Amino acid sequence: MNAPDVDSTKFELNLHIAGSTGLGAEAQTNRDLMVKAYQSVAAGDQGALVALLHPDVHFIEAPSLTYGCDVRGIAATVAGVGGMLNAWRQIRVDIEEFAAAGDLVIAYMRFAGTSRQSGTVYEGECAEVFRFKDGLITEWRPIYWDTHAAREACLPH
Repeated sequence: MNAPDVDSTKFELNLHIAGSTGLGAEAQTNRDLMVKAYQSVAAGDQGALVALLHPDVHFIEAPSLTYGCDVRGIAATVAGVGGMLNAWRQIRVDIEEFAAAGDLVIAYMRFAGTSRQSGTVYEGECAEVFRFKDGLITEWRPIYWDTHAAREACLPH
């Protein structure tokens, strides 16, 4: 399974994270997996995050978004991420930190995107929540601070 084709999307990812945070072993391992995967994505390896997906991963984008979905499985998750990428002509993600506890890892970030449909720019804080089992992502849930503004930006004007 290949990662979504992002050649037509100008994508920039910057990481602004601290080192070890003194977490428990499971949380630290899961956090380290996410940091490494996003470092690889930032370096151009779009498949690094896909490689962490559990075969029955549950991916949820808010249903109010034009690309909202609630799907299971690697192929459906990759398609869901592709729907998000296709909604935006240009994307910039600045990850400020990864927080972790037990089987959860949260990436806190700032998202900026230019809509492919309208040319409108959306900027805002968001987070991605990941749940792990045995070193693989079993749940992935992007959370936008203002889904209404993100949706409105994606609609043709």
